[in-house]
Amino acid sequence: MKIDIILDPTHTTEEFSELGIIAENLGFNAVLTANYPSAIDPFINFSILAKATQKIRMGPVAISPFETHPLKLSNLLYGLNQLSNGRAKIIVGGGGGTLISMGLKSNRRTMYPNMVQGVRECVEFLTGLSADKAISFNKDIFQIAGPKPQWIDQPTRPQIYVAATKPQMLSMSAKVADGLMMSDVTLARIDECMAIIDESLKNNGRDRNTFAISNLFSWHVKPDQEEAVKEARAKLFVRGMLENWYISTFLDPEESQIVEDNFQAFAHAYAHNSDVIEGVPDGIIDKLLNHLTFTGNFNDVDRFVEEMVQFKNAGLDEFAIRLYKNPEQSMELIAERVMPHL
Repeated sequence: MKIDIILDPTHTTEEFSELGIIAENLGFNAVLTANYPSAIDPFINFSILAKATQKIRMGPVAISPFETHPLKLSNLLYGLNQLSNGRAKIIVGGGGGTLISMGLKSNRRTMYPNMVQGVRECVEFLTGLSADKAISFNKDIFQIAGPKPQWIDQPTRPQIYVAATKPQMLSMSAKVADGLMMSDVTLARIDECMAIIDESLKNNGRDRNTFAISNLFSWHVKPDQEEAVKEARAKLFVRGMLENWYISTFLDPEESQIVEDNFQAFAHAYAHNSDVIEGVPDGIIDKLLNHLTFTGNFNDVDRFVEEMVQFKNAGLDEFAIRLYKNPEQSMELIAERVMPHL
């Protein structure tokens, strides 16, 4: 199972490049970064990193076609692929914080209209581009026309994944994309997701060996347990948006309702980077951390390795680990104590 590293997008371009070089030297499969509304555009950071590295893949996770039109996205993606000699990778999603900042949806749990169809069309457009054909794409959501993109004549096209967790997106991804990346899917839920993917691959005549499946998990592992827990608590809001589907396998109905009733307290903690989550007992928060994240000190690493091996045995080809503070220390720890077992 390959390991991708997701770096924080708030690093300077110089810091980002340095971390990306370290990731390549440590043997990671790809370095990715989140697409934030208030950060340097990821393609700028990757353009610099592309010229400083030789092997590691790179790209943003996730970008929505409703925030960056597929035509402009193709220019950015294939441009990065050219700079990196075929190492570009993108995860196309329905859209989160950036769409909210643009006033295109009200909150993180709101689905953008025609989200699944729009993402599908974006992937079909990106995978269907050819240097030999004029651009002619006429679908329900996007209509795109233009001259031959002769400049994208590259030996290897970018890897195009979909950010998918729920049934419709999983099924669609397995039909049109090169792979998919789930987010925060627990061991208790992974088998049902894999069943949907396998069924869609079979129904569409696709070879499982040519389709990559990944899952994103956050990594809060520090020398000091208290520091790790504080960081993880502050970021809990974005772990599956704390939806019942994620948490109902390890919280009872009463505990799940407490989480739902205090959803805004998690959002407040996230917005203020605070570990204080009003109204939610520590016991419930501990369960959330134990199931939705890798949180602990260095003595817990072996336990996290066991969980990743279970994910691998369930059928995952890749695992995307989201890093926060001190990413260099985390990458070295993962390379030394996790990767050899996968």
